[in-house]
Amino acid sequence: MSTKPFDAIDINVPLVVDLDGTLSKTDTLHEGIVSILFKKPIKIFGLTKALFDGKTSFKRFVTETVTQNADSFCYRHNLIDYLKTEKRKGREIHLVTASNQKIADSINEYLGIFDGVKGSDSQLNLKGVNKLAWLKDRFPQGFIYAGDHKADITIWNESKGVILVGNGNTFKKDIKSEIPCLAFEDAKVSIFKQWIKQLRLHQWAKNILIFIPIFLAHIANDANVIAKTTLAFVAFGLIASATYIINDLADLEADRRHKTKRNRPLASGNISTFQGLLGALILFLIGGIISINLSIGLTYCILIYVMLTLCYSFKLKRVPMLDVSIIGALFTLRIIMGSVLNDLPLSPWLNSFSVLLFFSLALAKRHVEILKSDQTMTNKIGGRGYTHQDWPLTLAFGISSAVCSILIMLLFLTQEAMVQINYSTPEWLLLEPICVFCWVMRIWFLSHRKVLTDDPVVFAIKDRTSICLGFVATAGFMIASYL
Repeated sequence: MSTKPFDAIDINVPLVVDLDGTLSKTDTLHEGIVSILFKKPIKIFGLTKALFDGKTSFKRFVTETVTQNADSFCYRHNLIDYLKTEKRKGREIHLVTASNQKIADSINEYLGIFDGVKGSDSQLNLKGVNKLAWLKDRFPQGFIYAGDHKADITIWNESKGVILVGNGNTFKKDIKSEIPCLAFEDAKVSIFKQWIKQLRLHQWAKNILIFIPIFLAHIANDANVIAKTTLAFVAFGLIASATYIINDLADLEADRRHKTKRNRPLASGNISTFQGLLGALILFLIGGIISINLSIGLTYCILIYVMLTLCYSFKLKRVPMLDVSIIGALFTLRIIMGSVLNDLPLSPWLNSFSVLLFFSLALAKRHVEILKSDQTMTNKIGGRGYTHQDWPLTLAFGISSAVCSILIMLLFLTQEAMVQINYSTPEWLLLEPICVFCWVMRIWFLSHRKVLTDDPVVFAIKDRTSICLGFVATAGFMIASYL
């Protein structure tokens, strides 16, 4: 690779930049396919047919089926800044991409820095040798080329200047030594850490609810029961992580416009859409195999959970009150899984308590979002069905459902649990509703002050007061059971 200064290249030589993997960190075709899967699933059959009609027909079908907004692509802003600098110097900048012409035109309109754009059409797929032939014909005086793919090697070696972007840096050794070369490297990130972040392992804390039925049934001292429930915990965790991936894929455009969610692994492009889909499929497969081998009943419960989660993600989360009701049901399903797995009877006390409690906690999170919204706006909060004027309703329903859940717990303890022979000193069980009452009221106090920033369950894992209350409640249960 030449050590000749890159800036020495004649300013009259145009700079040509590729799109997928270069100007954008991700593949716009893959993201278009994902949009069809989630937004227009009925078009999947047409998508399959277009695949057999050739690459150009396939790309045209994707582009015509869904609208991909240019403002939601995962751009390399350092490269764009460089292109703007070169344009100010007087160099022509051209976008030449294998993506469909419609995509290229929308990006040109959005960025406004290109002197010309060319994409694939019904006659020509602009990739590899096809792109090289087009470039030689269009720029006979030569060109500088910015790319990232192995297919770009032949183009680089016919150019007057090479710009290696992202993965393109792995092909340095394949570039002719006399050609000036410039590299744009992405910030180094740990793929392992990105996947850990994407799987949201901290959310697995919610799945501990699967263990509650075996403790209440006093069979937690059985090693086989513990082992089976632990395997169910892992299986369900894998499937829940897969649903997080699916949800993030469905929300790619919205997440990239969000000031914090844009840093998520999929939204930031650190994990590609193809890798995300493949990862979700593998997680579903592993989790499904484990659950089927453990219990058919557990598998049915997980299927219901997945269906509810997907319905929530794609549609129902925008329906006021129904969204938080589903969240309460999803938490309760975790408890039901523990009962079904171990052939325990479903407790109406426990399940009704759970539904109301988690309905209240979901409303607490929604209450913060509503209070933080602009008071002057009458439009619905982004991605939700609420407006700022709804805060009295979320407050009233949230606190009243919390109080009802504690009342159900008290009735259960006094009418059933405390008269059973399973507890040696049942009066200690009264610590449970006291601790739950204190914790829920604390959650609502923080929510109304707009300082509750996390999911309440995740918040409880980090909050010292919550941990102390949890310790007291656990100690009360242990004393009531064994002393």
